[in-house]
Amino acid sequence: MALSVHIRKKLKDFPLDVHFETENGCLGLLGSSGCGKSMTLKCIAGIETPDEGKIVLNGRVLFDSEKKINLLPQKRKVGYLFQSYALFPNMTVRENVESGIFGSGKKFASRAEKNNYIMKLLEQFHVSELADAYPGKMSGGQQQRTALARIVASSPDILLLDEPFSALDSFLREQLLQEMKGFLESYQKDVVMVSHNRDEVYQMCNQMAIMGKGNIEISGEIKALFANPTTTGAARLTGCKNISTAQRLDSHTLYAEEWNMKLYTLEEISPEITHVGIRAHDLREAEIGDINVMECQLDRISEAPFEMYLLLKNKEKEQFVDNPAEITPVWWKISKKEWQEEQKNVPEKIFFPPEHLLLLK
Repeated sequence: MALSVHIRKKLKDFPLDVHFETENGCLGLLGSSGCGKSMTLKCIAGIETPDEGKIVLNGRVLFDSEKKINLLPQKRKVGYLFQSYALFPNMTVRENVESGIFGSGKKFASRAEKNNYIMKLLEQFHVSELADAYPGKMSGGQQQRTALARIVASSPDILLLDEPFSALDSFLREQLLQEMKGFLESYQKDVVMVSHNRDEVYQMCNQMAIMGKGNIEISGEIKALFANPTTTGAARLTGCKNISTAQRLDSHTLYAEEWNMKLYTLEEISPEITHVGIRAHDLREAEIGDINVMECQLDRISEAPFEMYLLLKNKEKEQFVDNPAEITPVWWKISKKEWQEEQKNVPEKIFFPPEHLLLLK
């Protein structure tokens, strides 16, 4: 199974110019709201038409602007899970799932065989007891399961998930995310999931593409991209709170302008590096002998349910370059348990471990 997408489309605020290929697994398209993620899915599904380009699914051309090929959505064999689930409100759960069979090419020897197939799908997605219920009487989770059952009934060659958990409260989101993850692990076809939530993408997908305004900045194996996002946009979208502009001083030394400090790196600093980052949980209190140490003062404290965020500014007044940037605080993330063990003391110095510095373009 493989999907190849190379398309361009002029949108109101920016041009969509997307190029990616995926095979064997779940690809997450991670990006901020309004960057073109959902439009990309709609172009694959045939709901929207690119201005130019080519879309190929398992060797079958769905769209080719040069050859004037543009298959109708119902001929593409693409399963699309909308954010709103798009169930037919005047149909029962059973009827909604049955509607997915039309156009799938499935043949049944009898009505009883067809009903048996539908009930097995309802059982698979845990909605068999709602077979005669209407969508308006169902929870968001029940609607999502029904919509998935309808998609599977259509026997698609690929599954497209458009912000599948955005309409759910946090408790239900976690529950259904695990259910969906279990389903996808047994699903033997390609999946593309759109989200602006990095935690959802990390848990659900094995590959990731990070989208900026209308284009893909970087793509690859998901754990590798979180470990080394390489661009400022990717770092922000993967949750890095500390990013500063940087000036290269030598092959392993840079000046972080917004933090007013020199930093030594393990990785060689290439000329195209413009920023440096470090994740809030990778900072720690400095010990004797540490390099990359910042003498700090507390700017403010932010409390989360299970963690504390300390915003710390550099006390150092000396500037290392002409025309320095305005000094901004760094975020240090610490568990409440650790905070209690430290007796709620703000550290005098914090350490930026060289192995955790992110060199960014």
